[in-house]
Amino acid sequence: MPEFLAMISFFAGGYDDPAAFERLDLDLRERQGGRAANRLFFLSVSPTIFGTVCKMIKAKACAEDRAWTRLIIEKPFGRDSASFAELNAHTSALFNESQLYRIDHYLGKEVILNMATLRWANQVFEPIWGNEHIASVEIIWKEDLGTGGRGGYFDQFGIIRDIMQNHLLQAFTFLAMEPPETMTAEHILKAKVELLRSVQTLSIGDAFLGQFTRNTFYTAPGVQVTEPGYTDDPTVPAGSKCPTFAAVELRVNNSRWRGVPFIMRAGKGLDERLCEVRMRMKPRGLARRASLGASEDGSDVNELVMSIQPDEALYMKVLCKEPGLGQKARATCMNMSYSDQFKGSYAGDAYERMFLNSVRGDQSLFVSAAELTEAWRIFTPLLREIESKQPQPVLYPFGVGCPPGFKEWASTHGGAPPTESWMEWALMNASQIDELTALFHSIDANGTGVLHRDGIYKLARRFYAPREPPQQKIDQIIDALDASEGLTLEKLIRGASLLHRAFGVDESDTIHF
Repeated sequence: MPEFLAMISFFAGGYDDPAAFERLDLDLRERQGGRAANRLFFLSVSPTIFGTVCKMIKAKACAEDRAWTRLIIEKPFGRDSASFAELNAHTSALFNESQLYRIDHYLGKEVILNMATLRWANQVFEPIWGNEHIASVEIIWKEDLGTGGRGGYFDQFGIIRDIMQNHLLQAFTFLAMEPPETMTAEHILKAKVELLRSVQTLSIGDAFLGQFTRNTFYTAPGVQVTEPGYTDDPTVPAGSKCPTFAAVELRVNNSRWRGVPFIMRAGKGLDERLCEVRMRMKPRGLARRASLGASEDGSDVNELVMSIQPDEALYMKVLCKEPGLGQKARATCMNMSYSDQFKGSYAGDAYERMFLNSVRGDQSLFVSAAELTEAWRIFTPLLREIESKQPQPVLYPFGVGCPPGFKEWASTHGGAPPTESWMEWALMNASQIDELTALFHSIDANGTGVLHRDGIYKLARRFYAPREPPQQKIDQIIDALDASEGLTLEKLIRGASLLHRAFGVDESDTIHF
């Protein structure tokens, strides 16, 4: 690392100053020592000056003819179809498509890169990858942060432009595109564009919009936290209706996906940092027989979940017979954690992969102009409606799982978010399991291994602080955890995902473990 840092230098100059770019070119030539050298420019600047910077590079700082010049361009790539067309006209007039690398760092994430291998290298998946077997697909992005004083910038773009039209749409393309002729940039980009052309444009009737508000809650007994609302940020225009949460239903008009809703949602100021894809399977005839233990509400249907962040993992929710003389079934998880399965492997940062591919001239993980034309075609009508009609977003307290009314909206657009099983919760919240274990032992001071009603009350009191848990809540907890004869640590962990509902947490109330 010290050797690498010693090779780094800083050069300052105005982005619109020809003389500054002439000095940059001279500085680079001196470093080249008379040898030809390739030049890779990373434009981590506002898109409003992309055109000017490109002109300066083209006129004053390109590599010699026997070497290449390439530009990495950071999002956002415009604000809508018209602004992208204008931006693309500027850059394309100066550099050809093979020199332009429009970066979306989500395309460098391992789980998204693995989608192609998962689908086409495993015979168990490709035959079911379509509308005959898949009921719905959710692409979810959640963040437990607000705008952090950058609300003025965010307000110009909103959550749809910031996350959905780029990051989540790229995950969608790798998930849903047809198999490319070859896994080369040309054929991958062709397959992605063909998919996007089959997606219907979006209108305000296809969307659910929300905005987070101030909230005070407890992260631990006696530890009170107040998070400001979006419009409390002094950089946000007064009375802004900019969505910080949005959900849309993408409809794909092709033979593979016709009739399958793709629910895409993204939000700031929620309860956790999370990005995942959930593919929910259609229940088949035999699987719905009560004799096999299927639930009546369908909460135990098979799901394939691809966790992108914070922990990279793949797992399937399946039903298995619970050991015993009866025929009781239980939802379980078949889990593959990257950190466990690939111990010692060097995954690399997403940007690291992008820079390496730029140097190699591999555009398979970058966004083409044709893709962006289609992406903006899909989202621009919705964005224009939001800006012209200024609909009031649904207000939600900072730290909730989803805004009030979202679950009802989702149920009319392909199905409510699936119910989480205790095992799934345990798999994805191992650190909290440790906290529950420590808490259990602290209450079980005598080491009996069982908590009775007074111990369960202490447990509830720890989570419910500073309020007093009503007696009916204690009854709910006992029923939910099947603890009428006492609560063991095993029962507590097995019922962990039910604790939220047992403690009365809903869209307007936040309790953190």
